[in-house]
This record gives sequence, structure tokens and C-alpha cells, in this order.
Amino acid sequence: MFSNLSEQIFTNWHPMRWVALTFGLVLGYNWLVHNASLSGALSIFFLFQAVTNTGCMAGQCAPRAVASDDQIEDVEYEEIK
Repeated sequence: MFSNLSEQIFTNWHPMRWVALTFGLVLGYNWLVHNASLSGALSIFFLFQAVTNTGCMAGQCAPRAVASDDQIEDVEYEEIK
């Protein structure tokens, strides 16, 4: 379990994940300095998404497309009168 979690945290750092991490850190700093509770909540949200690589950043909310090597078979139609 921990190897899968560490693999998820330490791999696949694409630019949108870095943007979310930076945005979360900036909002966290704003929360600490100005005591803005909304910034704190948004900071936790963006930091969680960045660290765990979850959410819909950069179109990740769609399921992975699986390539199919199967040939498309012709469909036979039956005419009903």
C-alpha cells in the first residue's frame, strides 16, 4: 500500500500539478499571514490535489482510453416489414 502511495506522490509531476502546488502554497501563506479562512480551505484543497494527483487538473477526470487492436466486424441488419 505504501509503495503505491509513494509512487503516486513522487511520479508524474506535470506542469498543472506544479501550478496547483504553487497556488496551494500561496493561499496557505495568505491564510497564515492574514488569517483568511477561505484561503486556508482553498489551500488545503489545492495542496491535496497536487500531492495526491487527484481531481480534474489538465483533463484527468476522464477515464483512460484503452486502445483496441480488434478489427471492427460488419454488422448484419435484418429488414423488418
